[in-house]
Amino acid sequence: MTETEKYLFDVHGYLVIKGALSAEEVAAANAAIDHHAAKIQIRPNDLAHGSKTLEGKTGRGDLGGILTWEKPHCEVFRQMVVHPNITPYLEELLGPGFRLEGLGIITMEKGAEGFWFHEGGTPYDRSRFYHYHNGRMYCGMTNVAVQLTDVGPGEGGFACLPGSHKANYACPGEIRLYEAHQECFAQIPAKAGDAILFAECLMHGALPWEGKHQRRSVINRYNSGVVAEGLMGTYTQPPFYAELTEAQQAVISAPRYRHEFAKDEEVRTTIAARAKG
Repeated sequence: MTETEKYLFDVHGYLVIKGALSAEEVAAANAAIDHHAAKIQIRPNDLAHGSKTLEGKTGRGDLGGILTWEKPHCEVFRQMVVHPNITPYLEELLGPGFRLEGLGIITMEKGAEGFWFHEGGTPYDRSRFYHYHNGRMYCGMTNVAVQLTDVGPGEGGFACLPGSHKANYACPGEIRLYEAHQECFAQIPAKAGDAILFAECLMHGALPWEGKHQRRSVINRYNSGVVAEGLMGTYTQPPFYAELTEAQQAVISAPRYRHEFAKDEEVRTTIAARAKG
């Protein structure tokens, strides 16, 4: 991350990575979704939580299992989990050895309801947090929302309350329901291929979709290599594990401790100096 990107993420809790995917990758992902469109599950209107400002005529669409799809349709999504244009940001926030917690596709047709605003720094959660220490940012769960269709200003979709990842007070319910202080929220425009990187503890949700085209976003959820939210008992590799590259296998793995001190140049220099002395 550049110094500007670090500043913006620290202040806002999110960052737009422009052009994270190539036009060819976007086309391949959309073709794969088109091929599996019959599997999209339309949710009941259950995400607005009764908010009159977030309600819609229909629910959003959810599409999972994308890593298990037949080739070539799975390949672009497998590449996406350790994409070279995204991985450096995750290593900065989560450290080497970060893990994939889960992923899926969200679709929204015109008139689809929004999603009430959740998270927000309080109460403190050890699996999803944000803090700064000794010149570096540290995050718990961190998400990457890869946009597969354009999102214009005012069209809806992903939105957040910038800076709320560092909140110290509980958020009033009317703000979470987008019924008060709407001017404080940011709806994030993005082009197809852009990725929105955000801390899970940032208060986020979605505004009702007003675009004439279908909204399509791939949501990849990551955590530190030593943290897992959904693991219970013995870890079992997925059936497609052997088909993955080493980098992809490393992300889809059991939590594990990795000693990182040797990556610190100052420590290496000190050890080398002492060895000579």
